[in-house]
Amino acid sequence: MAGRPLDDSQRKKFLDVLTQMGGSSGNTSLMNELGWSEAEYWRLRDQLLEDGQILRGRGRGGSVVLVKEEKSPEVNVLTGPLPGTAASASLLDRTEADLYGPCLEVLREKWTKERGLHDVHIEITANQGNRKTGGVWTRPDITAISMRTFSHWPGRTFDIWTFEIKPRWEFNVTGIFEAAAHARTATHAFALLELPLNPDDSDKARLTSEAQRMGVGLILFQDPTDFETWDFMVDPVRKEPDPSLLEQFVVTQLSETARTKLLRWGK
Repeated sequence: MAGRPLDDSQRKKFLDVLTQMGGSSGNTSLMNELGWSEAEYWRLRDQLLEDGQILRGRGRGGSVVLVKEEKSPEVNVLTGPLPGTAASASLLDRTEADLYGPCLEVLREKWTKERGLHDVHIEITANQGNRKTGGVWTRPDITAISMRTFSHWPGRTFDIWTFEIKPRWEFNVTGIFEAAAHARTATHAFALLELPLNPDDSDKARLTSEAQRMGVGLILFQDPTDFETWDFMVDPVRKEPDPSLLEQFVVTQLSETARTKLLRWGK
């Protein structure tokens, strides 16, 4: 190369060529198509990974996949308007999405206090349209990030808390399996299940057993708006995911508001 173009120009070229190749490509093929040296390719690739504009893919020599960015709806952010309330739909008509707003409000106002979390941000992460976020069961319904310090333990502790929400007609182990999948990129994973009108004790026992086996937190609730009806059955086992997976989760799943708070907490 006679002279190195500005990074913005290179990044645009990288994304344009990747788009022309169908949105995914092996690293070697893309490098050859771009006509860049290895050093130049890996430098730009790492920048785009960090910004969440591409994801790592599988294959020999590794690959990259384009992230189709869409503006996240304002309701995703904690400070934005909440979607629906428990009273917005009848019990028969209520969908899973109708539970997100009430659960978010209770998690923000009650659960954070019960957990002793002060530096915390919570947002709905379910409503991301066709945005690529890593595959099946990788998108939690609600996500919280927090930073904690302790009097006698040095440093700062950062956590990602995920919540998979299921309405009463999905009162089964599926929510627990989905929460367990989230644990790959979170330190704490919860399943929040709405209780049916007449829950069977054997069903509750099985759900509790599965949650314990998988290290997933389990909360059963009757009224999404009333914290007093939230029954904490199992506390999640804290995981230590690979930092690169946590970074990928942050850049592909969380809002700019959440990412800014993380950066501020880390300073």
